[in-house]
Amino acid sequence: MKWFVVVNPLAGSGSAGRKWPGVSKALVESGISFHALFTSGPENTRALVKNAMLKGFDGIAVYGGDGTISDAASVIASSPGGPVLAFLPAGSGNDWARSIGFHSPSFEASIASIKNESFRTVDSAVAMWNGNERFFLNSSGTGFDALVLNRAVKLRKHISLNRTCYAASLLVSSFFPPVWQAIFSVDGSVFYAGRYLTFTAGVGCYSGGGMRLSPDSVPDDGKLDGLCLTPMNFFSIVFNLKKVFDGTLGRTRWARNARGDAITIESINNSKLLLELDGEPVNLQGASSLELVSTPESLTVIAPAG
Repeated sequence: MKWFVVVNPLAGSGSAGRKWPGVSKALVESGISFHALFTSGPENTRALVKNAMLKGFDGIAVYGGDGTISDAASVIASSPGGPVLAFLPAGSGNDWARSIGFHSPSFEASIASIKNESFRTVDSAVAMWNGNERFFLNSSGTGFDALVLNRAVKLRKHISLNRTCYAASLLVSSFFPPVWQAIFSVDGSVFYAGRYLTFTAGVGCYSGGGMRLSPDSVPDDGKLDGLCLTPMNFFSIVFNLKKVFDGTLGRTRWARNARGDAITIESINNSKLLLELDGEPVNLQGASSLELVSTPESLTVIAPAG
């Protein structure tokens, strides 16, 4: 196979750029034929992938974080029969790699799977609102989840450490957690209506740097797994943080779970909708309703054998 590699030197708080020579050497030593170019941002990533597809590359590999792999996947998923997608993880979370089976994500493990041509077909999804449509590869979140991320992004302008920004935003937001109001439906049937703290929907089971808010999500079952949490106070949030990572938060008294092809969120009483997709804030421009739809078998990817 002939591979095109998109390199995001800013991933991992800039460590990806420093480590790239070693990754490139490992690819060469594994006998993998590739051509690599650096990306300057999301739009450039998508342009590079489109150009590589036009040139007939068999595979697209991304050396970067979850945001970069999502940008590349959005282009490939829109072209049926497109190239194989591989992830050489270099971000702070690498959640999608975990979701497709790399329990300890590393570029070495990914290179071994590329060399063995270990393929797997997986799903993706789209978010739709007011005539707009946005791809997401692994996870989406509204309410508290999106609020914490938005505040973390603002903090990054002053602090370069992603994990520190997210932790600080989570702590501050937890002191006086806001609530929203909405009607949640799955495949046309309402499963919760009223005040809520946060809602997440996963194609894969990991998000936010190892959190398991959709622990039963399987990336090739054609379904989205949703978790809605009713309002919680500061102490409830803190005492249940462990459950966020061990996958048991969905069993608590605050949880409302759903699984289906499509999940709709309709705000009540002009309650503002906030959205994040694959760890990136999305501007809904005041939209009062949102639909999340699974796109089954939209990507062929490199994953661990078995």
